[in-house]
Amino acid sequence: MSKKKAYSYIRFSTPEQLKGDSLRRQLESSRKYALEHNLVLDESLRDLGVSAFKGKNATEGALKRFMELIDAGQVERGSILILESLDRLSRQQVFTALSLFSSILAAGVEIVTLADGQHYTADSINDIGQLVFSLISLSRAHEESAIKSKRAEASWNMRHQRAIEKKIPTTSRSPYWLRLADDKQSFEVIPERVAIVHKIYKMLIAGAGQRKIAIMFNEQGIAPFGTSAI
Repeated sequence: MSKKKAYSYIRFSTPEQLKGDSLRRQLESSRKYALEHNLVLDESLRDLGVSAFKGKNATEGALKRFMELIDAGQVERGSILILESLDRLSRQQVFTALSLFSSILAAGVEIVTLADGQHYTADSINDIGQLVFSLISLSRAHEESAIKSKRAEASWNMRHQRAIEKKIPTTSRSPYWLRLADDKQSFEVIPERVAIVHKIYKMLIAGAGQRKIAIMFNEQGIAPFGTSAI
């Protein structure tokens, strides 16, 4: 008899978390569960630095691909989706999150949340206690993210207002031909980059395309401003 298959879904919201312990913690927990329950583990589902507050993971991330596999019948009924907790799946409003959650169960895929030891199936969710527990978990996840979002917005608005009142930059970010001055109170021009920008505009006006400009600049050894090629 073949082993049951499990899919470890790992997600965290910011790229900075990749430097921390989140990836290792989620992965090790999934491996431990799969070993203890004699499951074949698929570790390919990873949305690293992808937010679930507005459902980005479900619309363009690894979770979206998993849902497409379910719809295509390529995920066997009885397979298990392993999550650290339900907030890894979604942090959207409860109704939206519940729809995603229930659609997975309705397809015959079971959901295990390791942090609270829950094992959800299409049958078990009919138990009012487990249903309420899942609703509370999904609601808490959304509320936490909503509070963080409001705090971040308030902080930004305060910094922006302060910048307007004192006539100073809000952040250090700027166009690539400017840099924050040493006094942190203003921006200063980077002359060599301004010259390159002027050159780009003149070439565009003369009819040169983006590809031709890029080739010419590469041949001349002109380095790109950002991390990608010109």
